[in-house]
Amino acid sequence: MKLRDTRNGENAKRAFLLVVTLLLMPSAGANTKAISGLAQKIVDLRTEVENLNTQNNARKSELQSELKSLQARKAQLSAQTQQIELSIKQSQERLKTIKTELSKATLDGDTLVPLLKKEVIEVKKWVQSSLPFQKEKRLKDVTEIEEGLETGIINGQKALGKLWAFIEDELRLGRENGVHRQTLVIDGEENLVSVAKLGMVTLFYKTSDNRYGFTRKNEKGSFDYIPLKNKNEVEKVAKLFDGLKKQIRTGQYDIPNVF
Repeated sequence: MKLRDTRNGENAKRAFLLVVTLLLMPSAGANTKAISGLAQKIVDLRTEVENLNTQNNARKSELQSELKSLQARKAQLSAQTQQIELSIKQSQERLKTIKTELSKATLDGDTLVPLLKKEVIEVKKWVQSSLPFQKEKRLKDVTEIEEGLETGIINGQKALGKLWAFIEDELRLGRENGVHRQTLVIDGEENLVSVAKLGMVTLFYKTSDNRYGFTRKNEKGSFDYIPLKNKNEVEKVAKLFDGLKKQIRTGQYDIPNVF
């Protein structure tokens, strides 16, 4: 009796295990399929992450290059600005010298007129070497002072007043940015153009047929007119003209490297 019960128990146990195995087989297959799908999603996501990481690294490298370029431009503009400020400071020092000499001599004495003649020559040299912004008019104004002193048409007091006013105008030009109209000789022909003047540091121009360019001093000391052909640079200068015309006082402009 005990032997039979033992055998029956073992048979029942085997039957139970067989049923459980059969019941679990479909479920195991479904789990395997689900796990396989999840693994594929993980692979896809990792691939996407790696692609995004590659793109971000490339963009980071591009931005670093742009930053270096902008820093180089900033350094160039800073050097140019320092040169302008030095010239302005020298002009101011010369004016102080004139006033000192003036206090020691009569307004129309022999000391004042020769000193003014010397200073007019220096101011004229500055105008000749400066940006081609309304240069003919500026040269005409300072030449009139020079000729007046040479011929005696104007006395020392009047010449001093004119020279002082002229230098103040030059200092103002160095501080102001704006859009103006003037004639420039481009490719051997006179053109009435719009010019965007950034202090006395640089000058961009725009022709009537929407060609853009800038001025650059050559080795001889005169200025060349360089056309802009790169689409991106043209768009930057167009935005500069538009902003200066609208007299936008805040913000910043990205301009081509013209140095």
